[in-house]
Amino acid sequence: MTATIPTDHAAVAYDATAPFYDLLSQGDDYTVFGNILETLIKRADPPGNRLLDAGCGTGRSTVAFAERGFDPVGVDISAGMIGVARDKYADRGIEFHVHDLRLPFTASGSYDVVLCMSDIANYLADKAHLTDALASIGSVLRPGGVLVFDANTSRGYTLMTSTHVYEYDGLYATMSGRFLTREGDPKRFRMVMNAFRSIPGQPDTWRRERVEHLQRHHSRAEFAAALDAGGLDLVAAHGLERDGSLSDSVDEEAHTKGLYVAKRRSGA
Repeated sequence: MTATIPTDHAAVAYDATAPFYDLLSQGDDYTVFGNILETLIKRADPPGNRLLDAGCGTGRSTVAFAERGFDPVGVDISAGMIGVARDKYADRGIEFHVHDLRLPFTASGSYDVVLCMSDIANYLADKAHLTDALASIGSVLRPGGVLVFDANTSRGYTLMTSTHVYEYDGLYATMSGRFLTREGDPKRFRMVMNAFRSIPGQPDTWRRERVEHLQRHHSRAEFAAALDAGGLDLVAAHGLERDGSLSDSVDEEAHTKGLYVAKRRSGA
């Protein structure tokens, strides 16, 4: 029997994580990854610099691309994450909105570039949800506009079956996962994070959060089909190497992540 995936699972997970997300992700190098993404964007030659950061989280990536000369808007399914972004960057003049990518965009405007990073494609844990989200993104991309997104590979998920430990001042967290094979859903993956964080002003008091993440491993063929249905063409796929460089193709057993580049068809 196939496991049922709650439609709000990502919002629930990141609303719970929002208060300590920046602490948890402080080791992420936004400069290095930003360089990679900017290279891919420029190589694809978008028509302008209007950028949608889809799945912007607490806004660090959105602000980073503003500093690179783009004109960004950030959206995320988690109201908690958007609340943090608005509070942190209230003086930056950047718009942050709560939005579910599977739904049509209600705000007017179109974009030259859409970024959809940090496993957002995998959190679309049903093929129909992936198709809906890419159609929604395609509807706000200008002709010739560029979409860049990442996705976990088979190797990436295999590594996530081991327990990973995150330890920072005021935070201790563990995360591990497994494919839902026993539930009859071998392409879906469940990760459980147990996070313990200190309470400000109460150094001997710690709060525990148990957060469940649900994802799906999508193949390149599934991405290409969903993109095509949304009026987009897959133009490049790169595997992320261990040294941070990119290969010219994605090897599901050698790379931990794939980076995909698509373009909006003219007249689509």
